[in-house]
Amino acid sequence: MLFGGYFERPQIHCFLPGSKRTLLFPARVSRHSEVTPLGSDARMSPEAWDLFLKESREDTSLLMATLNPLMVRDSHQVIQAAVMSSDDSRLASCILNPGFLRRFSAIFGPELIVAIPSRTKIYVFPKLANRLPEMIQAIHDDYLISPQPVSTELFELSKKGVRAIGTVDPDDQ
Repeated sequence: MLFGGYFERPQIHCFLPGSKRTLLFPARVSRHSEVTPLGSDARMSPEAWDLFLKESREDTSLLMATLNPLMVRDSHQVIQAAVMSSDDSRLASCILNPGFLRRFSAIFGPELIVAIPSRTKIYVFPKLANRLPEMIQAIHDDYLISPQPVSTELFELSKKGVRAIGTVDPDDQ
């Protein structure tokens, strides 16, 4: 499963809850991070969708184990945000993995705000007392310059799941 922008229009997709612009779609990713969305001939039943999602979570578990996020700290060395980057197009899909929430809840608390400007970059913030406003421009710029843009939307991630809660796009407030 991959995240993508609504402009990609893969044949099989669903919008994330509350989202206007961010899709989740089944795709195959090559060793060179080339993305091939599954076509309508894939006959994606609800059971097949669930199986594809399960396989994606297993793949992203392995990917997450190899990544060390950059921790953004304030002048008192308190962690304010985490930034994950990779050349792997599946990076954004890591947020669907239960291990992602566990990993960052240990740092930021049980509810997170996540920005996914591209498939290869994720920003993670605590829901409460965060420095998100200071990083909005960087997130928006990452979206604009990415060869694999995903979204300017912000997502809340918790035990309840993931849902869109806002945007960093100044033209879409």
